[in-house]
Amino acid sequence: MKKKPVSIEDLYRLKFLREIVLSPCGKMVAYTVERMDRKKNKYFSNLYLVTEKGKVQHFIRGNKDIKLPKWSPDGKFISFIRTEIVKNEPKQNIWVIPVNGGEAFAITEVNGMFGEYGWTVDNKYIVCQFAQRKEDKERIPEKGKPPLYHYVKKAWYKLDGTGMLPKEKMHIWRVSIRSGKMKQLTFGKNGDGGPSVSPDGKKIVFVANRNEHFEEKLLYDDLYIVDINGRRERKLKVPAGPKGLPVFSPDSKHIVYVGHTYPDQLVGWRTLYLWMVSVRGGKTVNLTRSFDRTAPGYVVDDLGHYARTNPIFSNDGRFVYYHITDNGDMKLYGIDITKKKIVKVWGDKEVIYGFDYNGGNRFALAISTSVNPGDLYLLISGQLKRLTDLNRRFSRSHFIAEPEDFRFKGDKGDEIQGWVLKPPRFNKKKKYPLVVQIHGGPHAAYGNSMFHEFQVLAANGYIVFYSNPHGSVGYGEKFAKDLHNKWGIPDTRDILKAVSSLTRRKYIDKKRMAVMGGSYGGFMTNWIIGHTDIFKAAVTMRSVVNMISFFSTDFGFSLHKEFRGHLWEKNNLQFYWDMSPLKYANKIKTPLLIIHSEQDHRCPISQGEELFVALKILRKDVEMIRFPLEPHGLSRHGSPRRREKRLEFILKFIDRYLKK
Repeated sequence: MKKKPVSIEDLYRLKFLREIVLSPCGKMVAYTVERMDRKKNKYFSNLYLVTEKGKVQHFIRGNKDIKLPKWSPDGKFISFIRTEIVKNEPKQNIWVIPVNGGEAFAITEVNGMFGEYGWTVDNKYIVCQFAQRKEDKERIPEKGKPPLYHYVKKAWYKLDGTGMLPKEKMHIWRVSIRSGKMKQLTFGKNGDGGPSVSPDGKKIVFVANRNEHFEEKLLYDDLYIVDINGRRERKLKVPAGPKGLPVFSPDSKHIVYVGHTYPDQLVGWRTLYLWMVSVRGGKTVNLTRSFDRTAPGYVVDDLGHYARTNPIFSNDGRFVYYHITDNGDMKLYGIDITKKKIVKVWGDKEVIYGFDYNGGNRFALAISTSVNPGDLYLLISGQLKRLTDLNRRFSRSHFIAEPEDFRFKGDKGDEIQGWVLKPPRFNKKKKYPLVVQIHGGPHAAYGNSMFHEFQVLAANGYIVFYSNPHGSVGYGEKFAKDLHNKWGIPDTRDILKAVSSLTRRKYIDKKRMAVMGGSYGGFMTNWIIGHTDIFKAAVTMRSVVNMISFFSTDFGFSLHKEFRGHLWEKNNLQFYWDMSPLKYANKIKTPLLIIHSEQDHRCPISQGEELFVALKILRKDVEMIRFPLEPHGLSRHGSPRRREKRLEFILKFIDRYLKK
């Protein structure tokens, strides 16, 4: 059978494995699968159960939104968060379904939003992160309608994907499984999060930032412990810095968490390590100090993966397991706590974006590769067994290009990792146009994970090149730090070196090249075309243009942590302007398509507007596509129809200039 090329519309044919949870006995895995519905223009996710022998049960089906499944400790129930839209507003509750038969039922009936949660060992309670929504009849007189006003008193008052931050903060609550009664356990003024229950069922550890001016100290997190009844809360003495995903050791005497000790470094080039501290206090130990790889890091694709897994201990407390970004992979590692030895458990040329562990010899793994959006595997005593083949029909009927690993010498002489994706029925005797893709972050990475957008470009006759230049994570802290105070400089040199090397290949037409990227990749696109005219077309998406006006974005006020101070200090105004792609607008000769979302709070629509108007006044070749109601992450989890249109506009634009 002749395989079809990957198309834009295939977004609706793909199935996406999301969260996975291994049963206490290790013989079953519960998981969620998400799909996109074109007609309804929505995402739906269902709950499934699969046995170690591969027998699948579709547990909860239909047009549902099911997330965060969890097993009860006795293995008799699976809980989950279900979101429903009531009067144009999302409503969340915790539901439970019996594993051996019976209907799902809600154990809460509340008005609010849930975050992370977990069961107590006696199966009596769920400890959760919850924000209780309260009615404000003065500000919001009609349900489902916009408020009359927003009263802003803090610098950090908005967040991309959320909009205006709600007054109600997340706190830690306890829910009775039997009655559904909820009790608030913590009352931090800035909110509390990341709860984890001790194996003895007596204590809860959580993360909170209770600084008075916490917008100026966003990464000055602390660890707190509170009794299961909400009494005797105390703060652990640990080094200042960001903290996340805390968990107890099996004997409930120690806590492991993810973080670093540089609280003023917000943007992300510092390596995140695993740390351990006694619940009684004392010295905090860096368990992964000898391994300069960030945990977990961020491998970029457009599949919308959001699985986040806490570190997990072995039953004997000797090992703790976690996934770590290493080059373009996310791998599963085990840390021997006594010997401080780090051993790779699994991972090579793949992205393990989620995992679970039963404490013994079994792991459940969610693995994406360059040709597979993601499937579920069971790892038993070092033997890997595939449990799902979610996109079997798609992979059998479509040609999915497998990228060529492409290494090249960067600006500093060190090796840079990249990939080259070729069109179906590639013929080295033909000439092909080249599309250079640049990732966002800036401290993120491309990797060995499938990218639908890249597959669509290859299917339409383009060679796609993408790489991890200086500033990317997964290659050590020094490599990531190279962008500090000099965005766009070392990575531009890296990318242009790669392009120079690639264009020596006879099948690449150096007269037909395009460059594109989103977020920081958009910044880079703007920067590169302001410094070279080798590209015949460019697409900049959700980009940064003006580093001075970027100051007022949701996290922009913390940009001085990445640069050399606030823009009003030390004559920095000129420095910020020199770092702005807008300064070089008059040098841009490349035809440019600007794509921006109108509800983007990370890189506001005004950034795209500034460049668009400047280029129009300069009589340059520029066009702009605006997407209403969409946030920064349109390409990964925006409206299905708008994701489709976005790809159509990109393809139409570069076809116009590269296929003449």
